[in-house]
Amino acid sequence: MLEQWHADQLLRARKVYSRSLRVDLEQGADHDYAVESDDGNDHFLLDVRRSLRNPLKARFQLRYRRDIVLARLCTSVPHGNPDGTVIGFPHLHKYREGDLDKWAETVDNFADPAEALNFFCREINLPEPELQGGLT
Repeated sequence: MLEQWHADQLLRARKVYSRSLRVDLEQGADHDYAVESDDGNDHFLLDVRRSLRNPLKARFQLRYRRDIVLARLCTSVPHGNPDGTVIGFPHLHKYREGDLDKWAETVDNFADPAEALNFFCREINLPEPELQGGLT
């Protein structure tokens, strides 16, 4: 578990793609992309998931140390917060000390998964990627 100041620092850190700047957004995509802080000291994974059946359903997630979710954007499924409130979609999760990624807040709708991914990249301080496939 991370202290909140450390999670906030990791989210704010400028990030770069470790290998490829090209991200696959095809329906059914299920890929992880290596990302690192621009100074190379911290390493992350950017998870990109698209539903095969629902073209608007996508999940983008930034993980640290392989298992700590710092942020996640869900585009088409409601979420129940720990206090019982139901958050619609799309919604954004950000790490909270003691609660991990259990809390979410609603964000504005997106025209398509590419717009959602670009929003998420801005939220985690990662350049928008070059996209291939699944742009609808």
